[in-house]
Amino acid sequence: MLVGQELFCDYSTVQDAVDALERLPSGEPQTLVILQGVYEENVAIYRSDLTIIGLGQVEIRGSRYARERNEAGEELGTFGTPTLFLGGSRLRLSNLTVTNAAGQGETVGQALAVYANCDETVFSGCTFKGHQDTLFTGPLPLVNKQGFSFGGIPLREQHEQYRQLYRDCYIEGTVDFIFGGATAYFERCEIRSLRRDSDSPSYVTAASTPEGRAYGYVFQGCYFTAEEGVGQVFLGRPWRGYARTELAGCLLGGHIHPLGWDNWGNPDNEATVTYREYGVPAGDPLRAARTAWTQLPEAEVQAPDLGAVFPGTEFWR
Repeated sequence: MLVGQELFCDYSTVQDAVDALERLPSGEPQTLVILQGVYEENVAIYRSDLTIIGLGQVEIRGSRYARERNEAGEELGTFGTPTLFLGGSRLRLSNLTVTNAAGQGETVGQALAVYANCDETVFSGCTFKGHQDTLFTGPLPLVNKQGFSFGGIPLREQHEQYRQLYRDCYIEGTVDFIFGGATAYFERCEIRSLRRDSDSPSYVTAASTPEGRAYGYVFQGCYFTAEEGVGQVFLGRPWRGYARTELAGCLLGGHIHPLGWDNWGNPDNEATVTYREYGVPAGDPLRAARTAWTQLPEAEVQAPDLGAVFPGTEFWR
């Protein structure tokens, strides 16, 4: 199926094409090709077994934000804002830019570019742009910190696991701009911190790894960069108490705070989280600077590869 503005295209909007695909029998692999252009729309995809390929410069662009009000006068909330929602399994997306252009979190609140509530999914050469909460890797925790449901995009399917690979991608944002409970492997990605409107600290990740999961976020060979004027940034803080985030073979810019990690104002988190950085040499001053609860394995300890992080499946090959 082909999306674009040419007369020979099947559809001119991504959502119209997706709706047509949703009507086809499930279990049959489908491919959606999108021609170059900017598609000003919010897209929700529930289908599994789908490949989406962007040709040229393809951008899906939305601007919903948490403090925006719906027709009933209620705020959309964080999870009602995604430019692109993915709810299925066995998905492959390549060469797409997904943007939430709502602006800074201080003004609009959270604003998702991608809500990846999906399993066995590969993102290749994709770009995700936003500010606060750019990329959410499902699943949601059972309830929010006040004990209520989260609301937002309706979820039609709950997966047993949420396994995602981000390969050669670019992800930007300010606060918690990669967050959620998935087992997600980031390979050769640029992770770019943007300036905040306030002087408050910034955070790259906010994992909510379910208790008992062997892996949460793994960053392999990634580049942590920042635009000019960014203050010091923490690598992560725990959205939930058993957050797991690991770095291996990554290059960190000078904007990363020497402590590395933050406990989100709760010292109890320090006993349950796993924040691990591989390959820090024995004499590196970083070992003394990091928090006492950061794990810095000795040089001979090997970082987990894709097979270890995603046992029992080869969706990533």
